Amino acid sequence: MLSLSVPLVSESTFDVPKQASCALDFYDAKLLFLNTIKSDGLTLPIFFTPSSANGALSQVRGVVERVIAIKKEADSVKDDDAMTDTMERMEKEIKKLEELGCILKDMSLGLVDFPAVRLGTRVWLCWKMNEEKVEFWHNRDEGFAGRKPAVELEFYDDDLAIRSLTGEIVSKTRT
Repeated sequence: MLSLSVPLVSESTFDVPKQASCALDFYDAKLLFLNTIKSDGLTLPIFFTPSSANGALSQVRGVVERVIAIKKEADSVKDDDAMTDTMERMEKEIKKLEELGCILKDMSLGLVDFPAVRLGTRVWLCWKMNEEKVEFWHNRDEGFAGRKPAVELEFYDDDLAIRSLTGEIVSKTRT
């Protein structure tokens, strides 16, 4: 476990503390840097709500379809040069998912996780190819088998997520 102190600049659009401290394992640290948004030089983690994940789903679905097709192609490639080309194309598609802020968990199933904060705790919103929308979540130490139905009001948008994770707030304000 790595203890990281991240200096943050407070802006009117992002009400975050000047200093945010949290304990991160290696995977969390990687996600902190992969899943970020930039606003006037300020970099913050991206956290999805079910509705924001569903808003990105058309792009995610297209990329996952291409990854699955490339994987099927790779399964039949015998030539080293063709395999290298196929793997480079797959890597580019997976990078597109990461740039959208989500993680491909299983390329055969088309299983994708979206980082989220539910009631002040980091979790994953979970979607599988052929599901109409993002409707499930699971804890970070659980997998697909631990999926539970997602309730929109239990998930925090970026600003509220960051404030809850840094201890600035302890519960979501209901409107």
